[in-house]
Amino acid sequence: MSIFYMVEMNYPKSESRAEFDAFYDRHIAMLLTIKGFQSAQRFACVHAAKAPYLALYRLAGPAVLTSENYTSKAGRMSVKASMRERITNWDRNLVNGALDELEVAMGGWMVLIDRLDPQSPALPDGFTPLTIIGLDKTLAERGVCTGDTGEPPTPDASTPGWKVRTLHPIHPPRYPAARRRRMFRANQD
Repeated sequence: MSIFYMVEMNYPKSESRAEFDAFYDRHIAMLLTIKGFQSAQRFACVHAAKAPYLALYRLAGPAVLTSENYTSKAGRMSVKASMRERITNWDRNLVNGALDELEVAMGGWMVLIDRLDPQSPALPDGFTPLTIIGLDKTLAERGVCTGDTGEPPTPDASTPGWKVRTLHPIHPPRYPAARRRRMFRANQD
């Protein structure tokens, strides 16, 4: 079982989108210096959505988010106030699931199905269930399906109790410096 920290939001101020993206680039670099953050990747929804942006982090465990190293320099208050005021539909969910990685190559896709309550219809075949284990707990269960090529599945977004989003990566997966060095050395052998 892997642990993922999923932060979703809307940033409706298109005139300052470049500022938002630059902030997030620096923010991810800072988070990857915190022990226990194993990877990071941002995504954007390909259609209109309440929260069209997703930041996805793989963590060593849930305790990373309560560690002194994290709480002293990250969290909602680490976003400067002028930008924080512009962010809407900001939810953070800690999830676990039977996935080793949850990374998508550039040109790939991710489809999320959010089961909004326990009585919502079950996830369809091909979607890996992610159990909500912490933070905002804004849904009952999340299903994920990813691909690096081809067309994504198109689950029925009108299914009662489901919220469906198709996302594309904004940037490739990023890793802490130590992992990047190991990956580089492995590719040299």
